[in-house]
Amino acid sequence: MQIRQALLTGIIACFIVLSAQISTPADDSYWAGVVEFSYEDKTVEEPDVYASKHLEKYIQLINSAEADPVDIIVFPEYGLNNIETASFVPDPSERIAPCNIALYETTVRDLSCVARQRQKYLVVNLVEKALCPEDNDSRPCAPNGLNRFNTNVVFDRNGFVIARYRKYNLFGENGINTTRTADVVTFETDFGVTFGTFICFDLMFDQPALQIVRNGVTDVIFSTMWFSELPFLTAVQIQQAWAFKNNVNFLASGASFPGIGSTGTGVFAGKRGRIVSVMNHLADIKLYVAKVPKIDRPEAVLVKQPHEKYTPLEMTDLKLKRDQIDGYYSTSLPMIGDTDFQSSLCQNQLCCNFTLNYTVQYVPGDQQYYRYRLAVHDGIRTFDGFADGAITACALLACTNDSLSSCATRFDNQSVVANAVQFNSIQIDGVFPGDEDVFLLPNSVDMSILPLEVEETEYSERLYTENFVEYKQIQYKLISPRSDLLAFSIWGRNFIQEPNSAKTLLHSGIIHHSDEL
Repeated sequence: MQIRQALLTGIIACFIVLSAQISTPADDSYWAGVVEFSYEDKTVEEPDVYASKHLEKYIQLINSAEADPVDIIVFPEYGLNNIETASFVPDPSERIAPCNIALYETTVRDLSCVARQRQKYLVVNLVEKALCPEDNDSRPCAPNGLNRFNTNVVFDRNGFVIARYRKYNLFGENGINTTRTADVVTFETDFGVTFGTFICFDLMFDQPALQIVRNGVTDVIFSTMWFSELPFLTAVQIQQAWAFKNNVNFLASGASFPGIGSTGTGVFAGKRGRIVSVMNHLADIKLYVAKVPKIDRPEAVLVKQPHEKYTPLEMTDLKLKRDQIDGYYSTSLPMIGDTDFQSSLCQNQLCCNFTLNYTVQYVPGDQQYYRYRLAVHDGIRTFDGFADGAITACALLACTNDSLSSCATRFDNQSVVANAVQFNSIQIDGVFPGDEDVFLLPNSVDMSILPLEVEETEYSERLYTENFVEYKQIQYKLISPRSDLLAFSIWGRNFIQEPNSAKTLLHSGIIHHSDEL
């Protein structure tokens, strides 16, 4: 009887602890975990060994003490498996918990089991295999009769698969298929929040990312293996900007391999800015935990965690790509004393107005320093040949010399770089098309490859109509002095797709991915 009573007491105590850790619809906040996860070993290990080791590390993170208070944990893109170890994934409509069901690979089975054991929602990106064709898709199938998808799989607290999103906008990814059209995937939770989810390169397009927001979703899950690019598209920079513009809670989990440009993880509270974020210079495996205020509870307390910020010298270990800015129209800033400077620049249909106050410091002859240019762009770029898109930008750019070709680059030896220019204030104004096909956002990055805090800036948009045409007046201001800027801009996309781009041809069925890497 004493043993039975002790067991019963232990069960009750365990239930009380679990209940205290689970957020409810009545709570103003919920607890989220996002994982920065190193995949440096992917190129040197056999696929089955890689998948097994990474599954073990995933489960360790889920079972860790740091994860105890968390309601939902998000893992990064391509952190778990690959084409050779792809798994079937249950259709969410079938309400299947794959734990211990032999049809599914160990990765999916064990994650379902641990979600149930730990009573947590898990969002795990993996390579999924599926029978081809499906859903009346008439596109050609691979010889083995299988499709493979880059998929976010959502497990609920009981291990059931409740959502499955297959990436639509591929960044190369040979051997990976796409759905015929972009799936807009959402799922509900027991703590009163509905999430949408998409993956990496999807962020750059209207579908499905912005459609999720237009559907009223206020919390977004983003798995990524981002390849950071100056001056507008380093990982945390664009994550924070996207979350701010859409005023959504944004849970971003990044794969970590700084030597090839991948890092960037964070939790962002819409227009209130980051709660926690990191850009690493060394590969890392870490769970970042944040208390996330619900968007519809504006009075909920927001606690920002101390910045995990590395020096410019340390961040030279992070490889950064460079945008195709050489076609921008630009002008240099005078490098003289205390300066008030105004300029208006135009390219094609876009004009940008700049008003700046800055101070130029004396720099000893043995030190290097950044110069700055104002730039405007209204035109097409390619995303590494995988898709083409129209870019709109009004920008202040740091440059290593007086030429535009040196902008969006860094000095090789950061130890001898002086911060020669302090910007006391910056104001950028522009008039843009007012319809929803043009998506613009505030965009900034400093020499530690992190965006400015939202409290350091002001951003406003005003819609108006002139001659029956809608326009959008945008103003972006720096209101706290900074001497370490790499870029400060209004930047955006208008989702015009070139007819001969790889993405358009792929989705039209003119070309399709092969079965082999």
